[in-house]
Amino acid sequence: MCSDQDLMARLCEGDQEAFGLLAQRHKDWLTRLLYHLFWNHEEAEDGAQEVLLRLWLARRTYEPTANLRTFLFTIARNYWHNRSTRVIRRTHAATLEEQFGPNARRVIEELADESPTPEHIVMQRLEQHRLRRAVNTLPEKQRLVFVMSHFLDMRYREIGETLGVPEGTVKSRMATAVATLRVRLGEER
Repeated sequence: MCSDQDLMARLCEGDQEAFGLLAQRHKDWLTRLLYHLFWNHEEAEDGAQEVLLRLWLARRTYEPTANLRTFLFTIARNYWHNRSTRVIRRTHAATLEEQFGPNARRVIEELADESPTPEHIVMQRLEQHRLRRAVNTLPEKQRLVFVMSHFLDMRYREIGETLGVPEGTVKSRMATAVATLRVRLGEER
C-alpha cells in the first residue's frame, strides 16, 4: 500500500490514478467531518467533493510541510467556514422556539414520519437537534476539537497532529467546549 506522501508525489506529476486512490482513502473521513460541521448529508458530500477537487487543483503547488490529513483538514475547515459565513450573513441563527414555535407538533410529526419509529426515537432526534444547535454556537477552535473527538472518534494526539497544535491545547479546548455545552444544554431544559 502506497503512503499518502508517495501518492501525493505521483499526484504532483498529474497521476490521476494516485488522485483516485487518495480520494478513496480520505473521502469518507472528509464527509464525516463536514457532516458534523454542517449537519447536512448533501452539504457534507458536496463539501468532500469540493475539498478533493481543491486538492487536485493544488497538486502542482503542494509542498509536504505537514501530513496530508492536516492539509485536507485545512481545506475542509476553510470550505466550511466560507460556506457558513455566507449562510450566517443571509439568515439569523434561530432558536429552537423560533424555528418550531406554534408548529412544534408538526415538526415532531415530520421527524416521526421520516421513518416509522417509536416515540422515544423522536425524542432522541430532538435531543440530537439540541446538541447540534449547541455545538454550532461553540467558537470555531472548540467546535472543531469537539467534532473531531466526539463524532470522528479521533484521539487527542491525532487531533493535535491534524490541527498542528500541542495535545495539551486540544485537551484544554475540549474541556472548555464540554463545559460550555453542559451549561448551554442545561439552560435549555
